[in-house]
Amino acid sequence: MLPAAFLACSDSDELISHRYACRFVFDEQMHPTSLLFAAVKSPGTYVSVTTTGDGRTTVRHVYVTSNDGKTPQEDNIIRTDRENYTAFQLGASNSIGLIVGCTNFSGIVAYDRSCPNCASLQTLSWSGNRQQVDCPKCHRTYSLETAAILSGDAGDALLRYSANYNGSRLLVSN
Repeated sequence: MLPAAFLACSDSDELISHRYACRFVFDEQMHPTSLLFAAVKSPGTYVSVTTTGDGRTTVRHVYVTSNDGKTPQEDNIIRTDRENYTAFQLGASNSIGLIVGCTNFSGIVAYDRSCPNCASLQTLSWSGNRQQVDCPKCHRTYSLETAAILSGDAGDALLRYSANYNGSRLLVSN
């Protein structure tokens, strides 16, 4: 029985990318109106998340942009010591960031927003019905529902990170 349980854990760990370090914590009590929490609660809704500042020498900002194409970018200023204590590492680049949302079948997901198939960091952008993203360099299109390549050359699926929401706090990590 123990080996089967171990294998099940190993299979799920294989879905989580370790190509880049990722650690992001966001507290709904500090930011109750953030688009980020609407996205993790609504299937088919996704946001991009970027950050600036290191929390020690400058003011840190967490920018959230909806996939709806209408809502203005949200600027969450990190002001409390509790929030500044955690160093954010949003995968390949804090300025490129993450895509976070809720799939229709698999629940909450977090993907790196850089193309996993381009040698230089390329920022993916919303496309189609905004349930997919495109790379401007290699022209691959990726599904946000499955992380798979929908069109373009064969290659790696989107880089996925562990995403957990406990009703008040979102943790994205690997």
